[in-house]
Formats: sequence, structure tokens, C-alpha cells
Amino acid sequence: MTDGHGRVLLCEPIDEKCQGTVQTVQGGIDEGETVAEAALRETQEELGIDPSLVTIHGVMEKTFPYRWDDDHIAQRASGFVGQEQHFAHAEIEPGTPMNLDAHHREFSTVRWGTPQELIEGCWERKQPGIIAALEHFGLLVVQF
Repeated sequence: MTDGHGRVLLCEPIDEKCQGTVQTVQGGIDEGETVAEAALRETQEELGIDPSLVTIHGVMEKTFPYRWDDDHIAQRASGFVGQEQHFAHAEIEPGTPMNLDAHHREFSTVRWGTPQELIEGCWERKQPGIIAALEHFGLLVVQF
């Protein structure tokens, strides 16, 4: 989620185990749903933003799988061991009202920050996908 001015939305999870980290809006893709449709739905569920206020600039074709750590796997009754990240570049206008309690509260707070803050603050297993997506969407300039 971007604001059109180079900032990305930094979402701080409400889960105590994730305190001190940031992430993007995220969630599953329902059967029959495209990545863009899932991004709009998750934005509405997690941030309370009407999909008509969100612009999808593109979807990244490449996906990025990652594995949960063993402690997290042991806590899940399903035995699910990881996820595959899909990325969409969604934008909202700065000042768009958000309602973090619109569905089931996922985040303690959200704030605008830099792409570098997202990279440095996210869970390390998600970093490769986040870096690739930021580069793909032109939000992160690699300096040599």
C-alpha cells in the first residue's frame, strides 16, 4: 500500500509475538479470486477502506514462498508449514480514513513510512519477497 508520494503503509501486528515488526496488508486468496481482488478485499477487511478508494497499479507475477519457524508450526493444529507471497501495488490517497476494527483487528497501529523501514522492520523470512516487490513496482531504488 502506497500513498503516491513514495511512502508505504507500515502495519504493526496486534499479535504479541510479532510486536516490534511491521508488515503490509496481507491475507489469503479465496477460490476464484484474482490477486488484485484479494488485495482489495483484504484492504477493506484489515483497514476498513472501501475498494473504490484503492487504485491497483499492478500485480507481480512471481511469487515468494517462505516457511514458518518450527515453534509456529507446532502451534498450528493444521500442520500448515508456510505461505506463498503474492504482491499487488495498491495506492490510496494520503488522509484516506481507516478503520482498523472494520472486520477482525489485525494491527495495533498503521503509519506511513519509507520502503527501507518496511524492509528493516518486517520478519526476515518475508524480506526477499518484499524487496523484490518494492523493486518491481519502482518503489525501491537499488544503489550500487
